[in-house]
Formats: sequence, structure tokens, C-alpha cells
Amino acid sequence: IMDAGSIFLRLPHAFKPLQALNAVILFVCVASTGSSDNGILWFVIVVSFLVSVAATLIFALNLQDSILEKLTNGRVSWNMVEMVYSFVVGVLCAISVWVAFGFANNHMGGVSAGFIATGLFLILQTALYAVPCVIIYDAVRQEQHGGGGDSFAQASAVEAAHPFSDRPYQ
Repeated sequence: IMDAGSIFLRLPHAFKPLQALNAVILFVCVASTGSSDNGILWFVIVVSFLVSVAATLIFALNLQDSILEKLTNGRVSWNMVEMVYSFVVGVLCAISVWVAFGFANNHMGGVSAGFIATGLFLILQTALYAVPCVIIYDAVRQEQHGGGGDSFAQASAVEAAHPFSDRPYQ
């Protein structure tokens, strides 16, 4: 068992504390707008913060396997959960980038700087969720295709047709 300090130095786990830190910066950016019509931004930022803090704590305390074992009887892996929440929050953050810059355009003047800063940090937050999602997707995909070992043995194996397979039907 690795300690929490060293586990967060490996990818994709290094992104978890960065997601929470960036969410705190986003709190400051949205609060600086003083606008009453930014509820969607608050929602996405609070969800992002809560998800990243929860994931960081669960992972730091090494509880992910026992929680998933109790909830799903081991049918769902932590990688799958992390990929799904990273994708969902990443999409929410990407939509919020558009919303923040739209608000900046509609509020020219003093509060537009807060919306611009929010949009820029939401771009970073989107990347902080998208990169782990892609890393985990690639790892799961390689695992499903046999780990990328001997390509000749994989190519010569006869398989049933699969609509999403990269390999041709034989």
C-alpha cells in the first residue's frame, strides 16, 4: 500500500488535488463578479469542488476499493467511476466556459473581468478533468485489447464481430 503523498505524484491521481485547488480559485473568481445571474457557474463550481475533494479524500484514505465493493459487489472498478465523474464534470466545466464568457460579454464593465477570469480558470478545470478521463480511457482500452502485447498473436486470433473494434473481422 502506497502512502497518500506518493500516490498523488502518479498520473492520473496527481490531478485530484489540483482540481480542488482550482475550484477554490474559481470560487474567488465567481464571487468577484457580484452578479446575481451566475447560478449555473456556482452550481458547476460547487459540484466540481465537492467531487474533487471527495475523490481526493477517498483515494488518500485508500477507501475506494472497499466503498465500491460494498456498493457494487466489485462489479465496478474505481477507474470506471473516476472516468465517468471526470467526463461528466469535464463536460459541465466546458459548457460553463461558454456561459462565463457569455456573461462577460453581457456585463461589460467592472464585473466582466471576474467572468473572464472564471472562463479562463474553467478552461483549466476542464483540462484537469479531461486529461485523467483520457488517461483512464486509454488504460481501460489497452486492458481490454490484451495490454498491447504481441500484435501478431492478436491479429491472428479469430474473434467475433464487434461494432467498436479497431481490428477487422476475421
